Amino acid sequence: LTVSTVADVGSSAAAHPSMASRGLARRTRRAGDVTHMLLYLNQTTWLEHDGERLAEQVKQAREDKLKIVMAHENDPDKGGCIFARFFETTPQELIAGGLYKDLARSCFPGRHHPVSLALLAKDLGATPARSGSVASMRRLSASIA
Repeated sequence: LTVSTVADVGSSAAAHPSMASRGLARRTRRAGDVTHMLLYLNQTTWLEHDGERLAEQVKQAREDKLKIVMAHENDPDKGGCIFARFFETTPQELIAGGLYKDLARSCFPGRHHPVSLALLAKDLGATPARSGSVASMRRLSASIA
């Protein structure tokens, strides 16, 4: 599973000087390299300047026909919040354009965290490992926590 940010797709930093000055230069990639955008939703998503930049990235991902996979954080220690908050903070243009038409994958804490990650990985195109997948998920979950 290859993970790339939306900033990896598209034109060069020369076309976006403000991005280059913030260290967000875009890399040129072949069109077929990126297939998904992972949109992590927590209580700070869509806020202030970072929220404006994220909205532009989401718009670009939609123009590029990327599948947007949303991960809704539910762990309060990681900024988890109720989903209804996003209808208050998401730019109206994205809501009206159907951003939340597809369901977000809930990411739960504790013993449910490895399952949440496995389901999220599946949404991103991962396939089950042949052996040791439960142990591997536990190691992955522990390394992220």
